[in-house]
Amino acid sequence: MTSFNEMDEILRDFIVETTELLESLDEDLVALEKSPTDADLLNKVFRAFHTIKGSSSFLGFEKMTELTHKLEDLLNSLRRFELELTPSIMDAILMSVDKLKAMLEAIKQNQSIDDIDIEQEIHKLLKAQNKPSQIDTIQKDSEEKLIEEPSQPQESKELQEQVQESVIESENDIIKLQIEEIQEEPVPAKKTNLTDEELNAEIQKLLEQRIKEDKERRKAKQQNNKTQETKDTQTSKQSERIDTQTLTQSKVEEVESQKIMSNKEPQDKSKQDLDKQTIRVDVKKLDDLMDLAGELVLAKNRLVRLANIVSEQNENDDIADSLSNISSQITLVTTDLQMAIMKTRMVEIGKVFNKFPRVVRDICRDLNKEVNLVIEGAETELDKSIVEEINEPFVHLIRNAIDHGIESPSERIQKGKNKIGTLKLSASQEGNHIVISVEDDGRGMDKEKIKQKAIENGIITEQEASLMSENDIFNLVFLPGFSTANQVSSISGRGVGMDVVKTNIEKLNGIITIKSQPNIGTKIIIKIPLTLAIIQSLLVKVAGSLFAIPLANVIETVRIALSDIEHVQNKDVLRLRGSIVPLVYLGDILRISQGKKTLNKDEIYVVIVSSAEKQLGLVVDALVNQEEVVIKPLGNYLGKVKSIAGATIMGDGSVALILDVVSIVKQASKLSVNIASHTADQKEFLQNALVISNKANLEEFMFIKENFAEYNILFSDNIASLYSHPSSIVFLDLSMPNAIDLINDIRELPATKKSYIVGLSEDLQSDKSRFEDTSLNALIGLNQKSNIENIKKLLNKKINPAKKGV
Repeated sequence: MTSFNEMDEILRDFIVETTELLESLDEDLVALEKSPTDADLLNKVFRAFHTIKGSSSFLGFEKMTELTHKLEDLLNSLRRFELELTPSIMDAILMSVDKLKAMLEAIKQNQSIDDIDIEQEIHKLLKAQNKPSQIDTIQKDSEEKLIEEPSQPQESKELQEQVQESVIESENDIIKLQIEEIQEEPVPAKKTNLTDEELNAEIQKLLEQRIKEDKERRKAKQQNNKTQETKDTQTSKQSERIDTQTLTQSKVEEVESQKIMSNKEPQDKSKQDLDKQTIRVDVKKLDDLMDLAGELVLAKNRLVRLANIVSEQNENDDIADSLSNISSQITLVTTDLQMAIMKTRMVEIGKVFNKFPRVVRDICRDLNKEVNLVIEGAETELDKSIVEEINEPFVHLIRNAIDHGIESPSERIQKGKNKIGTLKLSASQEGNHIVISVEDDGRGMDKEKIKQKAIENGIITEQEASLMSENDIFNLVFLPGFSTANQVSSISGRGVGMDVVKTNIEKLNGIITIKSQPNIGTKIIIKIPLTLAIIQSLLVKVAGSLFAIPLANVIETVRIALSDIEHVQNKDVLRLRGSIVPLVYLGDILRISQGKKTLNKDEIYVVIVSSAEKQLGLVVDALVNQEEVVIKPLGNYLGKVKSIAGATIMGDGSVALILDVVSIVKQASKLSVNIASHTADQKEFLQNALVISNKANLEEFMFIKENFAEYNILFSDNIASLYSHPSSIVFLDLSMPNAIDLINDIRELPATKKSYIVGLSEDLQSDKSRFEDTSLNALIGLNQKSNIENIKKLLNKKINPAKKGV
């Protein structure tokens, strides 16, 4: 008897196979519409519907079987030249394909398909065949068939119900590494009359036979190439007989199938690869492998670090040399293993591209335009998780290209262009990135119109518009709600599409750029990494903390003198080989304290990064190393922190945060930081010292100049001088009546919030008690000149000047 697990596996295979067939049908049907006399293509489409019909009938999905049966009838009419393929007939076929997809999705979600209405689709299919008499009796025939159809044996029903109840509580995502098609041809059925007992026995017999054949098919895939090809051929023939018999017994009707186009149909291209052994692998298993590879990379990094330490401490030592060799070998093996696992996750980008002929066809029908879609580089491979994410952005790009870019046939003729527009999708690999472009030969983007719309919507001012570069103008279309369309349509014009495109691409650490010329066309280029799990990074230090910058976003690193910094519109910039690059402190972006090393050096380190075509110079304290890192998510609490894309574990076990360059470039455009003045002000702050006293004779304070000669000593009778001359040390005469208030005022000033305040006292014992609860840092007795050396030592050690207490 049939076990539940076997039936469950059969149903899962049905879902995977039918999904693949429906995806290929979109592309094949659009191609068939362009070449309606292509016999091979017509037969391929027929076989796809026939396969779905046979499998759905076997599993008891009656509505799916009925709809595919009507599609077969229509295709047969086309094969016999009884009908001519017209756009309206193709609309009916594509509409039915969409309904089949809806039914398959319901099956995936463990829902019944009995509530899905297919009458409208069947009506259109019958109308396309000029069978009005059948249209009026669809419902009646359907009801009569339900009454007349013999019931299934109880055991078969229970198995079917068990399978339908348990299928895919959470849909398993499956990668089929290579697809093998089983070609099936309908065989003329014979009319037969069976009793209920004979019919039940026949159905049970077919059920057992189908399960047996499916086992043989799966077993055959594990054999050698020669056995594989033989088994597949045999299985294909057996499967064809089973489907035909199942159809004969369950429908009890005559099916005609004639090979009119040719006596023998050539094999599909997919059959040329039958000699390759293939298996289907659950993606979760590949994800687990990728995670383990990531952990292996971390362990490898630790081993490399340890080997380097041992080698440095034990030169010319055999054990150290052996450890270093082993470390190098493990590094090579780890890299090879990582690449092998990544390749198993790779799928051709054609998986996405092949859906677009149907999209282009439908949009053109709605807009009365003619567009020829050209696809290049469909064989380019990309990580499966990324392929799944790029579908929606590209649908938006295609819609915009056809709606806004490509002109109507009449307008194109007036411009001297071919009335049929061209939309080109291309993909290629560049290093560790995939470059995908969407290019049209339409009217191009109107820069003035874009600027005017942005000004009308209050996005930019006229003055800002006059200063914008071409790239800046084009990038305005990515802003939320921005649209140049005069009216909203079902295709586009709501100002949502391009914003969605950029958001989704940036989630993939991708870069998007636009190139356009009036009346020539527009090209949108997207660059995304091959994988998001393991990346090469540049390690830098800021304020003592370690950060990783994705190497894909790093253009170069430079060390420059402070004198090389120039100023444009109150912002610091670096002139680098003729280009102007804005500069910001990475510490300011991350809101962490500045590294003293950077501020006190005459030279600074700058990492030039890019997002889209925008470049930015990040000033850091130190460049550490280039290293391969494994990206770890930050979790729910830290997952939305700006400027941070994730974290990684270093070779010594410490954690480094991975920077989100796209977010940093966005924030930097809003941040006005003057690096040179910031550095100069900081140096001036450290060198200044202010003496505050209201006494007319300042002779008694001259000892300060003598003992603190390395400082620029200033005198004042109030704290106003601190606004123009911020000072790291403030000497305050405590005999002033408002001395305590002055201390508090000094602490409240941003420039002197952390200054070192020294009280000048005429009575040390009394003032110690009086100023004990203030933020005074130290006392000097004017009579004894005591405590001067201690204060100088404290200043040299850079003790926190804001420390409370005397």
